[in-house]
Amino acid sequence: MAEQRTTAAIPELAPSVPFVILDLAYHPSVLAWIYEEIETQSPGSWRPLLFGTAFQERWQMGPALIDLHNVPGAQDALINKYKDRFPGVFLANPTENLDELAGWLQQFLYMSRGAQLSLMRFYDGRVLGSFLSVLDQQQYKHFVPPETCWYWQTDAQWWKTSSDDEAVELDRPSGFTWHFRDSQVEEFTAERNGAFIDVLTEKYGKFIPSENPRNYVDNTAKLADSIGLDSKADVEKVLRFLIQKKSQPDAPFYSSLIKRVDLTTYQKLDAIENGAS
Repeated sequence: MAEQRTTAAIPELAPSVPFVILDLAYHPSVLAWIYEEIETQSPGSWRPLLFGTAFQERWQMGPALIDLHNVPGAQDALINKYKDRFPGVFLANPTENLDELAGWLQQFLYMSRGAQLSLMRFYDGRVLGSFLSVLDQQQYKHFVPPETCWYWQTDAQWWKTSSDDEAVELDRPSGFTWHFRDSQVEEFTAERNGAFIDVLTEKYGKFIPSENPRNYVDNTAKLADSIGLDSKADVEKVLRFLIQKKSQPDAPFYSSLIKRVDLTTYQKLDAIENGAS
């Protein structure tokens, strides 16, 4: 895996990273900050990356590239503003041309799997590490060309991945779309699910009624999936219910509940909460 070869945890973000890609869908405060802090001090120093794509009308729900060169203190201000979870990733790149860099980044916005086209959320710090881990060597070199560094935050820890090769001229934008093999998609899904299980285990570990907290959380997630719950919020909700009741996810009550065809998914969730039969 490419990530294991080149990625490392770092104590803190480098003092000055020239670009940041912010997720405009994270919270309305992100776009407000761009207008208040970037546009007022250095007009035109940012680009919504969905501009010029088939999803242009949804630009406020996508990523935006911001040039920090002419806005002193913006990097620290951003990190201080979003201490719990940073809504984006930082990028150092050989080019300082904002439009050229924006065009280059647009190559990576979409993933093709068969006929389905999906937005690639590589600019989400919770996703980037897992994304890097499933790239093959050619994909990795395309995403991390010479003298390029990506920085992102997960669980208050900063990470970095980079290429140590000598700088070369960037490829011109070519409408590139990621084509993932099924095995890569499955590996990525497993990586993301595993990371989510780790987060829940860390968060609730001392309350979990089991000698193997991670296995307990994993089985709880499988229980939630078996009754039709697929959102992370619902999985966490089921985990809290079971912890409160000091129940085991493989208890007969839950095994029989999975098989109930007369109940909807949320009636089953209500049964988990209230113990209804």
